[in-house]
Amino acid sequence: MLYGLGAATAWSVLQRNGEAMQARWEARKDVARDVERFRERAAEIGSIDELMKDRRTLTFVLEAFQLEGEVDKRAVIKRLLTDDPADLRSFANRMVDPRYRQINQTFGFDEPGDRPLADPARVDRIIKLTLTNRFEKANGEANPGLREALYFQRMIGTVSDVKGLMGDRVLTAVARTALGLPKQFGLLEYEQQKTILEKRLDPEKFKDPAWVNRFVQRYLTLNEDAAGPASDPRLALFGGAGDGTANGLLGFVGAKLNLRL
Repeated sequence: MLYGLGAATAWSVLQRNGEAMQARWEARKDVARDVERFRERAAEIGSIDELMKDRRTLTFVLEAFQLEGEVDKRAVIKRLLTDDPADLRSFANRMVDPRYRQINQTFGFDEPGDRPLADPARVDRIIKLTLTNRFEKANGEANPGLREALYFQRMIGTVSDVKGLMGDRVLTAVARTALGLPKQFGLLEYEQQKTILEKRLDPEKFKDPAWVNRFVQRYLTLNEDAAGPASDPRLALFGGAGDGTANGLLGFVGAKLNLRL
């Protein structure tokens, strides 16, 4: 990983050499061993219940959807793996977090008794996503903010509007920082947040790689320079925290703001 360069410089290096760097990282013996073990266990596991009992294999699967931190929430995970994706009342479809729907749409089509990792295409997809998640995480450990930046670059093109962006906590956090909005932005009501973001973001640009690159560079720069929290986060919303934010966040709601990137 790119230790000691700073996130913005490391980002530039990754834009030029990221694919080659990831290929070298995936060729490491420890990474290759994990993949080989997963393939072996995938061929052996005969049911969702058996998968749930194999913590290491289950964690590998969850990593593909950035849900490894949920591995101990067994009841939730089992529902995500077994609920019908077409059921609008299912747990995954009622949640805002898109990661829940992604894993449910990968596994939820199975019939009871199906082997969950019998499909080679499913196994290959899980391996690809898990290694990408691990590579992004490793870059974030070397340079704070880089994991989120890489995720934003990879996922923002799948989003068609601000509402979709707000459904993903990482995309929202990157956008908030890149737009120069303080951390207290999250204390606003949902509709107030949505109004502010809609005034400052053009979803048509989400699919423009050049715009995304500039937006991410701005995020990394502001993330490194981020100041500490206001002394009273409630006052910061109304411009009363003495933090130099003119009129506070609520002033953005009616303002015509333009971010040229």
